[in-house]
Amino acid sequence: MTTTGSRAALPAVLVVDPHRPLLERGPGTRVVGLSPGTAVVVDELTPPLAALLDELTRPARRDRVLARAVAAGADPAEAVAMVVDLLACGAVVDADEAMRTARRRVGAAVRVHGDGAIAVGVACGLAAAGVGTVEVVAGGVVERGDVGTGYLDEDRGRSRAAAAAAALRRVAPGIRTRLPARTVPDLVVLADVAASDPVTVRGLVAMGVAHLQARTRDGRGVVGPLVLPGRSACLECLDRHRADRDPEWGRLAPRLARLRAAADAPTVVATIGMATAQVLAVTDGTVDPPAALGATVEIDVAAAVTARRRWSRHSGCPCAGAGAQRAGDAAPQARRGAECTAGPRRGTIEA
Repeated sequence: MTTTGSRAALPAVLVVDPHRPLLERGPGTRVVGLSPGTAVVVDELTPPLAALLDELTRPARRDRVLARAVAAGADPAEAVAMVVDLLACGAVVDADEAMRTARRRVGAAVRVHGDGAIAVGVACGLAAAGVGTVEVVAGGVVERGDVGTGYLDEDRGRSRAAAAAAALRRVAPGIRTRLPARTVPDLVVLADVAASDPVTVRGLVAMGVAHLQARTRDGRGVVGPLVLPGRSACLECLDRHRADRDPEWGRLAPRLARLRAAADAPTVVATIGMATAQVLAVTDGTVDPPAALGATVEIDVAAAVTARRRWSRHSGCPCAGAGAQRAGDAAPQARRGAECTAGPRRGTIEA
């Protein structure tokens, strides 16, 4: 490919990855990033090439920044090759992509169900990230244990739904806190309780609405599964897998829909962060597949570890056809035999 062709293939607006600092290591040497696995050292730079790279700490138009480097004495082929290499390793990115992501977030609508600290925390995280419409569906009034992730101490005794809407407006004054009538959300978060209401879950599957669980269990955070109806294991699949392993699961499961498990503040905050990131992976469309798709991610903050457990679709679950038309993708055939990588049975609850 010619230099002109290579340049034309570059994004129109370039910038150093905003998450990585650009640092000078000496004359003619720059390093992008600090982590051993992702940092990139660029050495033997001529002054014009060093100036070109330094200029990319802010968004710059491709043709203009390359023209300035060439006018300062850079070899055109070397300038283009350097940018191509930095793009290939992620040190330089398409600056317009951030704007496209921001527009997608503004147009996204997410509904969050939950009466506790995780629901309002995820909602506020999405608001801070720029999601345009976030609606919290919560019952009852704010209690002492709810405070700290969005609710204020002065909210105690106030309707959770009203307090959540106020919390969202504090984070993002222009946010929409109610979905317009007859609007289907892009994703629903089911938070705080140990198990989601089966009627709500079946309705989401029937409508083809993506949904994500986020809760705590035995002092640890659990995020997932992310359910894409017709394309991944649904929550009923998980219950059927558990019932295969524990004949008494059917007695236990209905009680879990009312159970809000306690956890310490660091665990709650970590769970909120993980869940928020998974929602954004769906709305942004930049991570394929998201880590929680067909999986649960367990967060042990004290041990500083996470464990990801994959779930297959259950051969006896009726979800195979549900949501497939709205998802625009044929449902993959359910596998024969209940497959669950939950490990050897050690009691009643495996999630």
